[in-house]
Amino acid sequence: MRINGRITGVLIAAALLVSACGYQLKGQFRFADGLSPLVWEARGDQDDLYLVTRDIFAIYGLSLSEQPADTLLQIHSVNDNTVELSEAEMLALEIEWSLINAQGVAVINHRRTRSETRLSLSPEIDEDDARAERQAFLRQRIALRLLDQLEAISTEELNRAPESR
Repeated sequence: MRINGRITGVLIAAALLVSACGYQLKGQFRFADGLSPLVWEARGDQDDLYLVTRDIFAIYGLSLSEQPADTLLQIHSVNDNTVELSEAEMLALEIEWSLINAQGVAVINHRRTRSETRLSLSPEIDEDDARAERQAFLRQRIALRLLDQLEAISTEELNRAPESR
């Protein structure tokens, strides 16, 4: 019991020391002030992508909705591609998107974000279920890549005013 108590004490002290020096766990994001909430605007029916993106953003502290907000996440296009190989398919999801701040300035203008995965084909698996699972995986990867790119935006960039002419 005493050894476990000492180990626990050492672990707590180490955790406090690490957190006090500003260490950030991998997978944690820090976003510019004013980035959240984001409003989602997409052309066409993108409900699946929206729901996955909204849920993943929420895990990391960003609010995404279809209600009015200062910052606009515009989805210009979504392309699903499939390339058939001999014993597999390559599935790809690519979106073109922009981020517009409250002053109407494009902080990110027409950026493409892409994710790919391989679907092995065999008689033992239900191809439709496997394809749906891989497509869900692609939507999750796109949402995480968006988070990664949104984290790179500074508060100054997000609050940039239109250039005067």
